[in-house]
Amino acid sequence: MSLKDRSVPNPDEFNKGGSKLEPDVLFGKHEQIYLALMLNRLKVDRLDPELYLNEMTRAHLNRGVIALGPRINDLSNFYELVKEERHDGN
Repeated sequence: MSLKDRSVPNPDEFNKGGSKLEPDVLFGKHEQIYLALMLNRLKVDRLDPELYLNEMTRAHLNRGVIALGPRINDLSNFYELVKEERHDGN
């Protein structure tokens, strides 16, 4: 959800504490897809991946989770959200 938002998230708005998760744990077999999405977004935002990949990935994950919070109360909400996203042309 965060990648669809055209604004650039501010990494300083999010808590940097917590557990460190390795990319393969977080993204599983889809790690390369998520990496490509992030690299594309960094290019659009004109941010150097060498400097900002980890920081902006964390910021987008945090912003996405915060955006999902009020929209998902149970599993049925999740299914509805997936349907909406599939039909969204953006």
